[in-house]
Amino acid sequence: MSDIGNKWLWPTGELARLFRAMRVNEAGRYSDGRNWTDFLVEWSTGETLMWGNKDLSIRKSNDYRTLSGYSVLGVEPQGGRAEPKPPVDLDEYLKQMRKPSEETGALPEIKYVNYAMGGAIVTTDWAPKFGALTYLRDQVKDYVAQRRLLTKPFEGDTMHVIWIGLNDFVTAERPDYDPRKIKTLPTTPDYSAWLSWSQTYPKELTGGVGVFPAVAEIQSLVELVNSSFPETKDRHHFMVLDLPSVYNAIRFIEGLGDPSWIPLAGSIDPVIRRYDAMLESLVEKWPAGPHAPGADNVHLVRMSAWMDHVSAQMDQWNLSKKAQQRGVRPIYHGSVSPQPKDTPEMAKMRRCITTSDLAHPTEAVYEIIARYFVSRLLDAGYTLGRLSGDTWHSHAPYADLPFDVPK
Repeated sequence: MSDIGNKWLWPTGELARLFRAMRVNEAGRYSDGRNWTDFLVEWSTGETLMWGNKDLSIRKSNDYRTLSGYSVLGVEPQGGRAEPKPPVDLDEYLKQMRKPSEETGALPEIKYVNYAMGGAIVTTDWAPKFGALTYLRDQVKDYVAQRRLLTKPFEGDTMHVIWIGLNDFVTAERPDYDPRKIKTLPTTPDYSAWLSWSQTYPKELTGGVGVFPAVAEIQSLVELVNSSFPETKDRHHFMVLDLPSVYNAIRFIEGLGDPSWIPLAGSIDPVIRRYDAMLESLVEKWPAGPHAPGADNVHLVRMSAWMDHVSAQMDQWNLSKKAQQRGVRPIYHGSVSPQPKDTPEMAKMRRCITTSDLAHPTEAVYEIIARYFVSRLLDAGYTLGRLSGDTWHSHAPYADLPFDVPK
């Protein structure tokens, strides 16, 4: 998904920040403000994790970095306030506490937890960057262990969101298979052909290269969730997102990005395209097995096509194809002093497509990413909290613009 403070507070994250190898905002997000999962929380529940100020936001986010009895969000009615706001003044707070409470019905609730770890990679057969990068498998194992520790089992349906892979091919520069060295490679992106190949030629599946091990690991981990809780397997749902092209990241754009990165785009982008094609094949034709998700329980979100569309229509979305300058600070709901001064120049910088590190989207871009994810979620027949097909279009940002890639 998108990190809400996990890597930032991890020992290797602290070390990376010390050496300026990792840049997050003051609330631990890889953004100048909210990331796309913050928008998902706000739109589906009416609450917000980015509330008050830096310290309050960090403290609130901590409840949702691991699964526990505290990882619960109340769902406000549509149009309800974003997060109940206790008064700053202590006397006023005590006065409100003495008022008799009104009888109200219990609000619906959503359990929410975000295990995303900045810099994480998919493939465990490979340990780049001296082991400083974590693995998706660690996140899934934490989820399984913590879910088993809950005193109250899950009730109802559970949505699992998987979006990972960019760090395999960009941060760690994981190369693809070299057909000149491995003559038996399939020539199709069909995942079942690659799965059959890996079983026929197991010795070729070494060296920590290629997109197939990454997609195979995603298959393995989805089925690990189902096998860990077989009694609720039919109530497990999965949304898997593919990867946008590196050409939509300013770091790789000639004349705008970091000159040392630009030559890499030509070698990285084809690998990402193959990853996306193989991921699509996996989701559309999941291999049969006792722990495989049903066809109605797993869905692909083609974020690659959506971001290609947005990048070609930036003016429509009021985006600027530039990188921010340093120093853009988050704006919080229910602001508690001190707050950043949002001058016209600062407001313009908030519409840039990337933060000053050239590597991560701004809040403005994350909102558009979240908007597309919600549209695909609802099109798949789901509701999430107060989000439904009946209410979404009238409450969504940029409601007059397309909700899918125009045909």
